[in-house]
Amino acid sequence: MKLDIQALCHKGMVRDNNEDAVSVGGLIVRDDSAALTVTTPEEGWFYLLVSDGMGGHEKGEEASEYTLTQIREAFEGGRIGPETFEEDLRRVVADTSSALNERAYAEGQVHPMGCTLTGVIWHYGRIYLVNAGDSRTYRFREGILRQLTQDETERGITGDPSASKYLLNCIGAGCEGRLVIDSLDGKLLPGDSLLICSDGLTDMVPEETVEAALEGGSSAADLLSMACEAGGADNVSVILASVS
Repeated sequence: MKLDIQALCHKGMVRDNNEDAVSVGGLIVRDDSAALTVTTPEEGWFYLLVSDGMGGHEKGEEASEYTLTQIREAFEGGRIGPETFEEDLRRVVADTSSALNERAYAEGQVHPMGCTLTGVIWHYGRIYLVNAGDSRTYRFREGILRQLTQDETERGITGDPSASKYLLNCIGAGCEGRLVIDSLDGKLLPGDSLLICSDGLTDMVPEETVEAALEGGSSAADLLSMACEAGGADNVSVILASVS
């Protein structure tokens, strides 16, 4: 599968620092962008991942980068096997979550570090969707934007849509780091695009606006500009990958 990839990670217009991080096949991007074309290997691995360090918690930027680094080291070290992919990757993420929790406890953090994770992994001829938290992975096909992941959040007790949302699952921040893994085998076709993003985009720009922008040929940089023009209240990470 050939992918034309645009990736960027920006602090937005309000935050002083950037707690997001993006990984393109192990290359970690923060406060930067990358563009490349890749053919995913039949014998090997490649991935596109976004991790959002949790706002309001301490050292979210360290949590997101540490998580992506641990995943990269697991793949590079051959610790994720073709026949035991889901079991192995879940163990890596759970161990990462435990390590972040132990570090937060040792440092006496009142609001322990944590992050989300979402994206797509190509591994020995198979394609997997992974998610923990409320960052999102979408598929764009023939003008229709479809969210592939489910937000693991809840609103306040009243259920008021304007109330604050709370993460039910993440990596670190006192959670066990439960990774949701689904198969995307046969679900990506030539002409499709993947949009993988943090909530810095989706909280600022309605889905129907993103959908119309993609239909009009907008780039990842265009989506970032839209989020910033709408207020840029959070860090913004966007990966846009076209299947060609």
